[in-house]
Amino acid sequence: MKSKYFRFLPFLPLFFKFINSNSTTFKIIKAFFSALLLSNFIYFSFFENLFFELISPFLSIYGLVLLLRNKSKIGYFYTGFFTGILWFWWVGLSSIYFNLTYLIPLEIILIGLIYGILFLICFFLKYDFLRLCGIFLLSFIHPFGFDWLNWGVLSVYGIFDASYQGVIAMFLIAYFYYERYISRYYKLAIILILILIGAQYNQKQSQTLNLDYKLIQTNISQDQKFIQENLQIHSKDIFNQINQAIKEGKELIVFPETAFAFALNKAPNYLQTLKELSKQIIIITGAISITPNHLYNSTYVFDNGNIQVFNKHYLVPFGEEIPIFKNFFKKYLLDIDEFSKGKELNQYSINNQLITNAICFEATKEKIYKNSKIIIATSNNAWFNFSSEYKLQKFLMQFYANNYNVSIYHAVNGKENAVIKPKEILILKIKEKIFKAK
Repeated sequence: MKSKYFRFLPFLPLFFKFINSNSTTFKIIKAFFSALLLSNFIYFSFFENLFFELISPFLSIYGLVLLLRNKSKIGYFYTGFFTGILWFWWVGLSSIYFNLTYLIPLEIILIGLIYGILFLICFFLKYDFLRLCGIFLLSFIHPFGFDWLNWGVLSVYGIFDASYQGVIAMFLIAYFYYERYISRYYKLAIILILILIGAQYNQKQSQTLNLDYKLIQTNISQDQKFIQENLQIHSKDIFNQINQAIKEGKELIVFPETAFAFALNKAPNYLQTLKELSKQIIIITGAISITPNHLYNSTYVFDNGNIQVFNKHYLVPFGEEIPIFKNFFKKYLLDIDEFSKGKELNQYSINNQLITNAICFEATKEKIYKNSKIIIATSNNAWFNFSSEYKLQKFLMQFYANNYNVSIYHAVNGKENAVIKPKEILILKIKEKIFKAK
């Protein structure tokens, strides 16, 4: 009987090492849970549950608390490592369409390393408050122009205002909850004050399109989109959708990015047909544009027989442009035709309303929101099918829409079409849900 219980003794040191709060394994596990909490909103968004929306920002706050408690270089590095992966693991999926599938694990690890190093740098700021400030400022550090690590998205769900004020209040709540040298009652009072400061009280009202519109969502897989044999089939479907919208009495129809997967400006028959149809309905569609020296990802606006073309300015790094080591990448990895850049801000007028054009990545750029009231955005999210990319894209758009009081009309190939307006007060959403249930 004695030997039955004591035969496990040789494994006890390993077990205690595993649960020892000073062990490397424990710190890595703690870092993973911190990163998971900081990423909760992305994965909760698949369920569309008001309870998840309510608790989401508080889980994010506790993720920051766990980070502060992980007082080691390893803890900070691995929190950044796992956060980078949980937010951006899907980036490498586009490699599939360049026959570089074998690179996906390496890209995921590289993403983790980049954000792990950024978090590690924050650790060396010595004081906990400065470390937290450093983590917050990572929102303004954009590796290769990729700026999707924006802590503002943590405030899109829940009771906090989806603004910098709201997310700063969340970071300060995390700090004062963690702080050990303040009396429990003072700490509670400070946290309550910060919640009151960061909470959303007003429902912002944004401009809306004064046209009867239709947003077209397509589901063409990326490996089929640019195949020559499919171009005519997909184009015919576009014209069918336009004619159907005309029959429905619509005044505007919006198609996704590169709905015409070829240089539309080099297809005079298509242009002429679209111009004629635009006398009955305004048509906005994505397509390629080619000039003697440039290749553009463009939006075409057909209105009353006239045409305007707007070229994408903010290009996806390593997808539409190669920001570094061009010769190396083109020789050994990505032999792609890089796109040229259009104007930084593309705007046009329809029905006496000023519209800002945004093509996919551009719709997540804060700069374009500063001078906009209505954005019509188009995307091709089929590059990242079966991933969380479109969820994070939507969160960024929701944050900026609320911050700058903008309405966004988003047509997508893949997932998912949306009309995005400033954040609705959570209590009103709950009341509305209860009312509908009755």
